[in-house]
Amino acid sequence: MSEVIDGGSGPVGSWTVLDRAGWETGDELLVRLTDALAGLDSAAGTVLYDHVAVDAVLDALEPGSNADGVSEVRFDYGRYEIKVTRAGVIAASPDPDPDPAVQPSD
Repeated sequence: MSEVIDGGSGPVGSWTVLDRAGWETGDELLVRLTDALAGLDSAAGTVLYDHVAVDAVLDALEPGSNADGVSEVRFDYGRYEIKVTRAGVIAASPDPDPDPAVQPSD
């Protein structure tokens, strides 16, 4: 299991915390996730719904959900792997095998 760390866009396998404030509702989780991902260099023109079933993330991590066994959800987003935890952390790690269709921004 990878460790969540603060820092820049470090080497593959390291995690940068994008948000750790948590959320009270599914709507707040979606807003925090969208805002956190907007700060990534590969976010321009990237649509969250093209990379993950947002409803499934909300169902798994929303406070009071029936998915008590789920502690985190991970998905690829551009050149990053994204981790969203039930504890309220949103983190990104450089993807070791990025989608070749996604070009780095200048």
